[in-house]
Amino acid sequence: MKTALVVIVLFIAGLLLGPLWSGNTGYVLISVGSYTVETSVVAALILLVIAIVILRAVFAFIGRLIRGTKWGVRWFGNRRQQKAETAFHDALVGLNHGDYAGSSRAANRAWQLRKQPNDALLAAYAAQQTGDVKQAREWLTHTDQTAELAVAEMIYALRENPESIDSRLTQLRALLKDYPRHPELLRQAIVGLRHKHRYRDIAGLLPAAEQQHLFNATEFDQLVEETYFHMMLEAGRSSASALQDYWQALTRDQRRNKAIRRAYLHALKTFNATAAADKVAARALKRGELDIAYLIEKDLLVAGPELRDIVQDGLKQKPDDALLLQAIGQMALQTKDYALAQRALRRAADLAPSQRVLFDLAQTYDALGDTANALKCYREGLRG
Repeated sequence: MKTALVVIVLFIAGLLLGPLWSGNTGYVLISVGSYTVETSVVAALILLVIAIVILRAVFAFIGRLIRGTKWGVRWFGNRRQQKAETAFHDALVGLNHGDYAGSSRAANRAWQLRKQPNDALLAAYAAQQTGDVKQAREWLTHTDQTAELAVAEMIYALRENPESIDSRLTQLRALLKDYPRHPELLRQAIVGLRHKHRYRDIAGLLPAAEQQHLFNATEFDQLVEETYFHMMLEAGRSSASALQDYWQALTRDQRRNKAIRRAYLHALKTFNATAAADKVAARALKRGELDIAYLIEKDLLVAGPELRDIVQDGLKQKPDDALLLQAIGQMALQTKDYALAQRALRRAADLAPSQRVLFDLAQTYDALGDTANALKCYREGLRG
């Protein structure tokens, strides 16, 4: 707008000053019927500007008079409302198309035209999506949702900086108590608490998160496993029996939860509780909760009798199963039975070569003193 005004002013100045500078002001001849008027170009432009100003003033006066009548109020009010509805619709279309900046501008136009709380709410959401959290907070002050303003402020703050949750923890806990089923507050609380490794707080929110379906099944299982694993680590650090006491203190449903059982197995392996880890892993395999591939991938295999029996029984039925051969080879490594480990891992590498198998085989050759083959396996693993 400013640029257009500057261009117009320069254009008018050129029309006025150009003829004056050249010494030839030119003239304008106006002929109406038998009447003629002759004037200079400069005077004609001045008269034109004066006429425009007068006409604008007259039209503004007439418009004010019309707006003062019932008909004028109704007509201009309807017109203003229609413009507001159009702007609101444009804002919704912008959201649907992912044009958050355009949606924000349209919502702002709607607010300027009718000052409705819904316009401010829409503008706040659009501003938030563009990353303008400060503007989103300002829009919220124009809504009628004053009771939930603190919730929105907390959500915006955690989205902007999840690391700030420590300074907001007291207020967050109070809000979660008042709004225990608010989905976005729950989600942002879990994200922020996860950043700060506050797993005890997360554990208290897991039932509500599951009911609200805040995460897909895979994400939620990962969250549950991560949460309980860290709480089990905390319990296990205090004493040798504390981890088992923690496990026994869980409810029956919690102990049956696959993600929690995986967390327990991981914790047992971390604390080298081989006997208990062997039993937990074997039962999980028998129930179909885990498979050999998962135990290998997560490095959860232990050289216990129950797991060894399951793997050996599997090999009797499928002697060329690469995963079972890899599993028996890893367990043999743990017990330092390098001859068995070499035979099993060599066969697994021939059937289904992978970096993990080749590195385990290299470790076996190195333990047997076969440096040449160990280097060869390392090179093959790095290339693969």
